[in-house]
Amino acid sequence: MSTGVNLGSTSQGAEKLLASSVPARTAVTDAVLESPIAPATGWTLPFGLVLSPERSLHQGVISLADQAVASATNFITGIIIARACTKDEMGLYMLGLSLIVMITDFQTSLITTPYMVYAPRLKGRAHALYTGSTLIHQLVFCLLAMFGVAGGALVVAHGLGPRGLGPVLGALSVVVALIMLREHARRVSFARLRLTTAFLFDTSIAVGQIGGLLFLARLGLLSAIHAFWVIGAVCGIAVLGWLWSDRECYHPQLQESLADLKKNWVFGKWVFASGLVWAVSMNLYPWLLAYFHGTASAGVWAACLGVVSVGNPALMGIQNFAGPKIAHVYAEFGQKALRRFALKITAALSLFMSVLCLALIFWGGRLVTLLYGHQYAGNNLIVMVLALNLPIAATTFSFSRALMAIERADLDFRVNFAALFIMVFMGFWLVRADGTLGAAVAFLAANFVTSAVKAVVFLSLPAPRSAATQHVTS
Repeated sequence: MSTGVNLGSTSQGAEKLLASSVPARTAVTDAVLESPIAPATGWTLPFGLVLSPERSLHQGVISLADQAVASATNFITGIIIARACTKDEMGLYMLGLSLIVMITDFQTSLITTPYMVYAPRLKGRAHALYTGSTLIHQLVFCLLAMFGVAGGALVVAHGLGPRGLGPVLGALSVVVALIMLREHARRVSFARLRLTTAFLFDTSIAVGQIGGLLFLARLGLLSAIHAFWVIGAVCGIAVLGWLWSDRECYHPQLQESLADLKKNWVFGKWVFASGLVWAVSMNLYPWLLAYFHGTASAGVWAACLGVVSVGNPALMGIQNFAGPKIAHVYAEFGQKALRRFALKITAALSLFMSVLCLALIFWGGRLVTLLYGHQYAGNNLIVMVLALNLPIAATTFSFSRALMAIERADLDFRVNFAALFIMVFMGFWLVRADGTLGAAVAFLAANFVTSAVKAVVFLSLPAPRSAATQHVTS
């Protein structure tokens, strides 16, 4: 659901462990199961990735197509709201969206990331029981999220938040569960290798969501509240269809779900903690902007960050291929090879994203006006600063994924406190003094420092005497 580039998403935690693609399942599962990796034959791609002619190419194309549909849906949604509504309404939408991003990233780390690792091991009834447990966990988490957002709506209604946010949170407290279930359905489909199902699922949501928003905009009825009602309704219809078509694969049992919850927590606790710190550090900027400068300022932030997200499909597509390869390299060759490979990926991704960064530096301001309307003109400098995050994202991705691969998510968690420190002791004051530009500068500083520290931490870790052997026997 993010309209911004993934460098500022909480997916720095869970998404760094597993990309939502078929290769992600293969890489991590092979490592966990301690099985040898057979030599692959086929076409050699950048980053040392090998595609076999049988299935991988088809799977990769479907995965990239699905990512393109999902990113385009979010991107177009932001443009429709910006053009049909005021800056204040765009800001309210951004605030609600930031909550959705945080909540769905938390559920990914706690529920669907463990599922993507453990489910491929199971067959028949055991698989159906675990899938049913995952659905129970998801429904409970949805209820908790609904109560949490409803509580926030009550607090805002008593004058402790931006004007107009209370009704938005009230609507969101009803539909947030449907949006969360939409993300759950996508992840489960990926884990079960049903990429075509995921693609059709996301495509149907894209048609309904964009069509509904355009219809309301045509009638002059579009607002942040109505936008969330449309998104929730479309997601709900799609999820009901998905659950009905997949009903034979779920056998929920309460006792089994409790045992599976303990197993998932052991696996995902550090990923969840890392994502929590990152979410608080990087997703509070629109809230600070709304507090100090009003919701219109948060709307400007959403538009500028939305333009920078034009590289999302390509960047996330590359990560979906390169990320699983990191796990393969460590499982097969050990930590020394992983170190060299992480540097190689960082250099390649940084070069690619630097080209996009330069384009946005020169033309990003014009693109904001072209896409979001003339009311967002004059924000060239903000887009330039945000664009500088793009090459930095390559370093963050590579070394975070490498730390996950060697089972040191605890280090990733600790390093993420650097972003929280910058937000508290620098971002707060910059946002208060300089508004959206100050938020962009603090955002850049947090990404840069965190990326640099992660690189130093990973590269300074001593390699074991026999890295590959130690990994297999640990």
